[in-house]
Amino acid sequence: MNIEKYTPKYAGLAKDFECGNIVIDNFLKSGDALDENQGITYILLSDDKNFIIGYYNIEVSRVDQIENIGDNVLYKPMGGAVNINYLAIHSDYQGTKIAEIDDRKIYLGDYLLRDCEKRILSLRKEVGIVFITLYSTEQGYHLYHERNSYEDFEEDMSTFVQESDQKCYKLYKCVDDIVAV
Repeated sequence: MNIEKYTPKYAGLAKDFECGNIVIDNFLKSGDALDENQGITYILLSDDKNFIIGYYNIEVSRVDQIENIGDNVLYKPMGGAVNINYLAIHSDYQGTKIAEIDDRKIYLGDYLLRDCEKRILSLRKEVGIVFITLYSTEQGYHLYHERNSYEDFEEDMSTFVQESDQKCYKLYKCVDDIVAV
């Protein structure tokens, strides 16, 4: 398996990507994933590089603390963030276990998320990043919250990332909490 930056060279492979969520599928298929104004996309390719197994897209953001002072709302910056806009595994590969360490099962989704986190850690050396943020679908909540220690946003926290109309969970993780492998 190879993880590479998504470029026009791989755009033809996107037509076969289906994860079970049309919004996530269409982001890759529509060409938005190639628009760097929409974040940067990385793809998990099969060994022969002719099939997209999964992908993620990340962009910069910021987390603020919301303070109500009388009738005014004040947004106090808490720190820079990288938002995971999309992270998906092709439906044929969802639930694929790739390792078991002690009693912990590692799936392809964990592998892709771990690569994303490592990339964010390397970016941290270049820019100020305190948080990783994301909006998780119901299907992805277990991956992030249960298996990888992402927390629900607190009521007094806000991010500059646009919220989704779909039922999603607003999650975050402190970059300092990423376990080095």
